[in-house]
Amino acid sequence: MVNHDNASSITATTPWKPKLAAPTTETSLLHPFTAQWIQLMEQFYNALGGHDHATYKQNECPIQLPEFKCETFYWDDGRHESRDAKHLRPHDIKSVIALGDSISAGFGMLSERPPFAAVWEYRGKAFSSGMDPEEYTIPNFLRPFSLSEGGPEGVTFPMSRGKDLNNAVSGAKFQDLHSEVSRLIHLLNSNYHYRHIKDDWKLITLFIGANNICILCHPPFTGLPLLTHADTFEENMRQVLTRLKQEVPKSFVNVVGLFNVSSVYDAIQGDSYCEFIWGTAHMSICSCVQGDDAQRQAADELVVEYNARLKKLANDPSLSSHDFQVAYQPGFRHFPFSNYQRSYLSGFDCFHPNKCAHEVMALVLWNNMFSSEEEKDIPYDLEALEIKCPGPDRPYLQ
Repeated sequence: MVNHDNASSITATTPWKPKLAAPTTETSLLHPFTAQWIQLMEQFYNALGGHDHATYKQNECPIQLPEFKCETFYWDDGRHESRDAKHLRPHDIKSVIALGDSISAGFGMLSERPPFAAVWEYRGKAFSSGMDPEEYTIPNFLRPFSLSEGGPEGVTFPMSRGKDLNNAVSGAKFQDLHSEVSRLIHLLNSNYHYRHIKDDWKLITLFIGANNICILCHPPFTGLPLLTHADTFEENMRQVLTRLKQEVPKSFVNVVGLFNVSSVYDAIQGDSYCEFIWGTAHMSICSCVQGDDAQRQAADELVVEYNARLKKLANDPSLSSHDFQVAYQPGFRHFPFSNYQRSYLSGFDCFHPNKCAHEVMALVLWNNMFSSEEEKDIPYDLEALEIKCPGPDRPYLQ
């Protein structure tokens, strides 16, 4: 499980003479986000040759994305006093909110390999809510239409409980969403910075589930199916969405489909550093992905089921109302991680999406938000991605 108590000590680096004989007992496995986990990754780096294993630097992405040039577009549809959640224009959105795990927190996206790993949560660059200037993020894409609030700038320490209206927590599972929603509700009700937006239209992006997938094959969780079962996932997500509907009205909620975590396994093949830290004798990163082919297939099948449940929830009329809408955004399903080796993965742990990936994710999510249900799930070529701009043919969030 995630060790919250060790979060403050993560930047410590201890000189070490490498010994490649790794522990093999079950009790020696380290879990992500703990101080020991990060320190051991620094040791692996030194053992495997240091600078030769550096990852892609900022602005060295394998694919150059198109420049975001959507022009300001105002659609006067005459709904000024009767605006509803099914007819939201980009300039109606006044705040952006994120719920989720380490991906939405931006964990490790600019980190190189230890000891040069600036191990932060780069929330200001996170695809769904980051507001660092000139980054490819949803709030910055909204800027020509609306000066939305709530997205964070800068970084946080790993395991932080959120920053501004990005409530994502590294290591979170779908069972943890209620605590994130509680933080959000507290901010909207009590924090003077945000009380004024409570009655404005809000964009919420909810992206979670990978950590549940990753414990599917790891003892003792193999004996606790309720932590991963699709029925439990659906019920938890239904409860969270119902709570948002009741306590955070005037919201458009993106529920974002998961990508196959096993694609990360394919992407790291041939990289000595990544293969070493992913070795099952060294640490537990994502147990099913680190397992055999049958376990990876089981993980992928569960991802398919989770995504099907998200789509089911988005189409459930009981979760929609005049001032609340849920939309399933499936675009990440088609992210071709394995086609580009580790180019879209953090240099620190070869698992989390790096900044290049977050840029693609922001663009794919944006396009999903202005696509019909049929268009949303069409596979895309990263080298031919185009930006869908709001206009007369697509004036509303979908």
